[in-house]
Amino acid sequence: MRLASRARPGSFFRALLFALLPATCTAQTAHDLVMGRELAFTGAGLGTSGIGLVLRRSNARRPAPMIAPERVPGIDRWSTRQWHPRAHRASNVLFVGTVTASFAGGFVLQGDERPFDAAAITAESFLLTSGLTSMAKELVRRPRPYRFNPDVPASMHYPREDFVSFWSGHAANTAAVGFSLAALVQRSDASPEMKGAVWAGAVAAPVCMGYLRMRAGKHFLTDVFVGALVGTAVGLAVPYFHRTSESIITP
Repeated sequence: MRLASRARPGSFFRALLFALLPATCTAQTAHDLVMGRELAFTGAGLGTSGIGLVLRRSNARRPAPMIAPERVPGIDRWSTRQWHPRAHRASNVLFVGTVTASFAGGFVLQGDERPFDAAAITAESFLLTSGLTSMAKELVRRPRPYRFNPDVPASMHYPREDFVSFWSGHAANTAAVGFSLAALVQRSDASPEMKGAVWAGAVAAPVCMGYLRMRAGKHFLTDVFVGALVGTAVGLAVPYFHRTSESIITP
């Protein structure tokens, strides 16, 4: 069976770094940290993660959901014919690369003035998205596409991972950190060209991630679409609530 066409995640990672890091090196953002607000966002992320963990343990004692190919919507059936381990590995490389670039971009963004603020805001976006994703996966318990594919050997089935397809955590977290950084840069003194480059990277990363996750047989189209949508919403919302009074008065 043909596994995959050649993927070059390293090239994409380098392009993403060039798009994000140089664009933030000279900028200063109009965001700040307040103890009560940071505790609220961090608590929400940890709380939803905790709920997801409790549900996961509870689901381990429940019967596995039924595998019913006829229930797969037409828009999602393409994924049931996919199984490409190289695409899976490429998606993991892209995930690590995007998260690293986003945190590094946030750290560099502030320069010598409050260097951890932007990275902390991005971390809160990541934590909250991860928690919501964990909870949703265990509540929905959707079988992954490869469970519908007869070409996938039974040895590749893992009971604790086979029924957490909805929604895609890779797509959600990639979107969250990318759009969080883009929102921070948008309210900075960076040039329009720099802001455009960061927004382009924020959009490109989850789009590529979604394709790789579907190609790998790990997620349906609806999984990656909803995941990217949730991650985008969180990634934009968390920096929004960290605006300084000056940035609210002067957009």
